Amino acid sequence: MNNLIISLVFLSITFSNGFIFSGHNFIRANSQSIVNKYNTRLFQTRRYPYGNSIGIPDEDENESEIPSGMRGRLPPGMPPSGVRIIFKPGDGNMEEFIRKMNEDIDENDPWEKFARKNTAKKTSSENFEVFKNTDLNFTNIGGYENVKKELMQCSDILINHDKYKKFNVRTPKGLLLEGPPGNGKTLLAKCFSGETNSSFIPVSSSEFQEKYVGVGASRVRDLFELAKDNKPCIIFMDEIDALGRSRGDQKESNAERDSTLNQLLVSLDGFKKSEGIFVMCATNRMDLLDNALLRPGRIDKKIYIGNPDYKTREKIIDIHLKGKPHESKIDMPMLLEMTNGMSGAEIENLLNEAMLTALRSDREIMLLEDIEHVSGRGIAGYQANENIFSADMIRKIAIHELGHAVTGLLMKDHAKMSRINLNLWSPKSPGYTVFETSEIDTNIFTKEKLFAHLVVLLGGRTAEEIFFGGSVTTGASKDLEQTYALAEEMICRYGIGENTVNPVNSDKSKELVDAEIKALIKSASDMSKYIIKQSKELIEDLTDELIKEKVLKRETIEMRIYRKFSNLAKLDV
Repeated sequence: MNNLIISLVFLSITFSNGFIFSGHNFIRANSQSIVNKYNTRLFQTRRYPYGNSIGIPDEDENESEIPSGMRGRLPPGMPPSGVRIIFKPGDGNMEEFIRKMNEDIDENDPWEKFARKNTAKKTSSENFEVFKNTDLNFTNIGGYENVKKELMQCSDILINHDKYKKFNVRTPKGLLLEGPPGNGKTLLAKCFSGETNSSFIPVSSSEFQEKYVGVGASRVRDLFELAKDNKPCIIFMDEIDALGRSRGDQKESNAERDSTLNQLLVSLDGFKKSEGIFVMCATNRMDLLDNALLRPGRIDKKIYIGNPDYKTREKIIDIHLKGKPHESKIDMPMLLEMTNGMSGAEIENLLNEAMLTALRSDREIMLLEDIEHVSGRGIAGYQANENIFSADMIRKIAIHELGHAVTGLLMKDHAKMSRINLNLWSPKSPGYTVFETSEIDTNIFTKEKLFAHLVVLLGGRTAEEIFFGGSVTTGASKDLEQTYALAEEMICRYGIGENTVNPVNSDKSKELVDAEIKALIKSASDMSKYIIKQSKELIEDLTDELIKEKVLKRETIEMRIYRKFSNLAKLDV
């Protein structure tokens, strides 16, 4: 070993034959430990895993900060006296030598403490940037209380991981937020970072996609090294399906993406549970992800972030109404009904556009009608020029929509209609009927509810036939498509036909299914005709009002029924 040291010293004179192992690869070891091991005094800088290499100051600089035991041993601008280690390129002893020297590092050594205090953390790399001290927390999120409770526990585990050790609990490494776009997955990640007072590194998974093999894997390593330098740290990987797509699909597979994904899996396995790094991912397509990524020990938790429910929408609306002057008596229940099925982003956009609509009308107060106007655009679309329809065609459009509305209002098993709109500015739907959508039993439907929907779908075409005979329009094309599709699902998928349950793929079975579908549609059509014939006078009474006002609400129709057509209130269908 002594011979090795001597030869290394000799090499330090011949710079042409070797290179100085410098910059971020400097190492430093405690003098006494090296004396004991190598019988010489070696001092050099060392790269700390939590930061950059330490630079040794001049004696006259930061003198007070230098450990007293080390003062007087620092020549100006130079490392402490000793031997500079030189390695030839390809020298096989270099890695082993570095490993042994790092093993000798004493965390209580005054040099180590000095280095830790004076080492600056990296806050960025070539590909990524660290964000700190975000002012966001869970108070910035409206609703989603159960989701926030789950994240609060993750926050506590990240900050106080030691207290969970006594319960033999494995600390989660990662969390997947899955659900439709626009519901705050990215915002939840940012607020989680603020709640834990952690560093935050947001990345898009597409940033790792390169055509050259190995580039993506290198960026993954760079990402986790940066996170280690800034722990506690949260890595947020948006659209993780771009990187973590299943490797089983050979058509979509490629060497670079597989290499990058493999490196991500290794990195998730590589850091210790207590290292203070937490990985959050977001996706709209969980079904595309590789199973190896989702297994426990990598991405441990999975939380579905769906469209907001009633209570969550109310809080989201309150947040986005702040700062927007609006009428004090705004109909909140109606607004909540109007936004049912919308994502958080869609609700924000609805209110923003409504405020802009009010300002375009030279009003500084937003009204409910502004919100309804924007909502109608979202349903039916909008174009710059109004469609030109004849008076006869406008009347047919009005009667068509009243056919939907009246059948939907009178069918006891169907969601009640909310309003009818004539929107002649729409490029695709000059008339439409809006129905309430219940938040109860939204995923399970009875046979009666499905049949009632068939009746309502056929209500528009039926009204045209009864009022105009054979002179019907093409406006029912989508209605008829949906009618047949729903009837087919009722027979083939749900197995609620009269004679067929889970039909097999045979010619005889197909004939039986077709017969069932036709019978079901005819039955719905007969019911629709019965309701429209009973309501013909009501529809005639409402048509002119709808053409004039362009909007009819349910309250108006119900009031007309009870005051003028009370026989319909007793109709049991």
